[in-house]
Amino acid sequence: MTISLDAALAQFTEQGFVLIKQAVPEAIVRTLDGAVLQLADDRAPDLTHSSFNTNHALTQVRNAANLIPEYQLLFKCRDLMSLPCRILNGSIQVLGSEVLRRDVYQQAHEPWHRDSGAFLERPYDEVNGPLHLKAQVFFTDTQPKNSGNLVLIPGSHWWPVHHKDGDYWDSANDALAHGGVPDGALVVHAEPGDAVIFGNTMWHAVLPNLTQERRSAIIRFGQAWLRPYDHHCDPAAAAGHLSPGSRLLLGYHPSEVNPVDLYKEPTTTHSWDAQ
Repeated sequence: MTISLDAALAQFTEQGFVLIKQAVPEAIVRTLDGAVLQLADDRAPDLTHSSFNTNHALTQVRNAANLIPEYQLLFKCRDLMSLPCRILNGSIQVLGSEVLRRDVYQQAHEPWHRDSGAFLERPYDEVNGPLHLKAQVFFTDTQPKNSGNLVLIPGSHWWPVHHKDGDYWDSANDALAHGGVPDGALVVHAEPGDAVIFGNTMWHAVLPNLTQERRSAIIRFGQAWLRPYDHHCDPAAAAGHLSPGSRLLLGYHPSEVNPVDLYKEPTTTHSWDAQ
């Protein structure tokens, strides 16, 4: 990691995001990217999971860890996993695993938004941390302008739910289609293997892509206590390629597990700080 954990945690608290350079080794990026392309070639056009996003230039694969054996290599990357583990105080689970392919597209790929819906769009809690986190790992180079760049508004994780009126965001989304962003926004120019980590209350968007296909992976993290208390995941439904550690992160537990055990050390992941 090119930044210390303490410095990264301080930046996350203040600004709501951290860009980790070379969070994933080049070999893992190449391996996973190749697997994504192979899956897309084999499964098109039935690959894209139906979602709120109707962008025809987007291929979005949900539950990717179960579909792509190589995806779980990300869970072994200390530089990627240690910060989410620290932010969530070790009480960590993977709520979602995705891969994205964003083709050339003249319009904004994603409008300005927060994640996880209105009930979780509370201001950042410095004591307890965020409920949800997202790590986006880039497989392709987004250093050039107009390459479907992720855009963040640092500090917006502190904003109340209704920080700005509809006219503000309507104007911001109109500008987004032409590469314009609000004052104070940050355009992320990432190299393959870089990762951006930010909370669900961060305002973010994706600019138009005028260069080449942009591919990335998303890991959605959450605190372990968010798991539904009486809904056990059936281990038989987990893909056979998943390691025991990956199954634990993804929420697959024996049916006889005591729900209270989900809050205790034996069923939480070990610290990536020590790896």
